[in-house]
Amino acid sequence: LVQRHLRIGYNRAARLIEQMERAGLVSAMHSNGNRDVLVPARENQ
Repeated sequence: LVQRHLRIGYNRAARLIEQMERAGLVSAMHSNGNRDVLVPARENQ
């Protein structure tokens, strides 16, 4: 999803996801490959 949304390559998208995990924004990968988003979505202002 990140890769398609940002139109970037796999390696760059994987690094971004790893950085988001270290920052506590997303969970570690589950056995099914999914991650949980750990921060609430921003509301439109």
